[in-house]
Amino acid sequence: MKPLLLVQILAVIRVGSCIPCSTLESLNITEGWLHPNNSIFQYGIEFKSGSWYEVKENDQTTRYGCPCIEKLCMFKCCPAGQLFYNSTCWESDSMEPFSPPLFKEQEPSALKVDDTFYYLYGRACAQGYLADTGVEELYIQEVSQHGALPLHPPKSYCAEMRTTDLSSPPRLSAIICYPEEVSTDDSYVLYTAYAVGLMLSVPFLLATFLVYALIPELRNLHGMCLMAYCGGLIVAYPFLAYLKLHIGTIGVEMPFCLTVAFIVYYAFQTSFFWLNVMCFDIWRTFSGYRGGGTSKRRENRRFTIYAVYAWGVPLALTAVTAAMQFSD
Repeated sequence: MKPLLLVQILAVIRVGSCIPCSTLESLNITEGWLHPNNSIFQYGIEFKSGSWYEVKENDQTTRYGCPCIEKLCMFKCCPAGQLFYNSTCWESDSMEPFSPPLFKEQEPSALKVDDTFYYLYGRACAQGYLADTGVEELYIQEVSQHGALPLHPPKSYCAEMRTTDLSSPPRLSAIICYPEEVSTDDSYVLYTAYAVGLMLSVPFLLATFLVYALIPELRNLHGMCLMAYCGGLIVAYPFLAYLKLHIGTIGVEMPFCLTVAFIVYYAFQTSFFWLNVMCFDIWRTFSGYRGGGTSKRRENRRFTIYAVYAWGVPLALTAVTAAMQFSD
């Protein structure tokens, strides 16, 4: 039994080592002609031995070539002859609308993109975000001779000509892909420790809130500001702990995840702004400035002004963030 198991393991290792490129970088070359020297010619490329592989499934053999081994590859979002019109691939009247300039570091290169890169068409990200220069020139920062945008390796984005008006010339944009898998740099134990630490803080924050709420002598202007500050953290910490405990199991496509994210964002913003209010109030108190009216009435009026600022501005920021999240 053990020798048989060893043979199976070696077979798996052998099969894995015969795949020279990822599925994303592979082309179906089953229709290509296999030459006696074990090379296959397809799509204008000669796939030499070692730059293609076979996959057997349901008694059928499919051959895949790896063009990125022999030539630098650039991932194009839309099929050939198409460009982005708003966020949709659209047929272009020109023969090939995709012809970005080539840069070497910061300087334009005399090399032609068509001669330097092999285009892999229709490789749009499942989920990503648009990186657009917003200028008329047909470039986005630099496309280096290694096919990489600054800080983004070739497989992490697809490039495409894009326009919002078919009567105007398109410009080069890129779709930066979201990672398909959550980073495993931090272990689940560490995320659990984060969550436990956050939840341990909540009882003490709640105790502080209740002490100031139940003792009338402490419910002055500073005490009410401190209660508002603690209240924001009391709301934010449990929701943030929930997110830490569910790393990798929830994503932005889930409505509940977005709801929790907006709650955490707003709660932390209010805490920050209440800290800002308390700093200003301490400065105002020690500066010697005194307003008119009775002390209690003056404090209530000032707390109302502080509340509009410390709760209103975060609400406006959250509304802007939500509008940007759900806009096309």
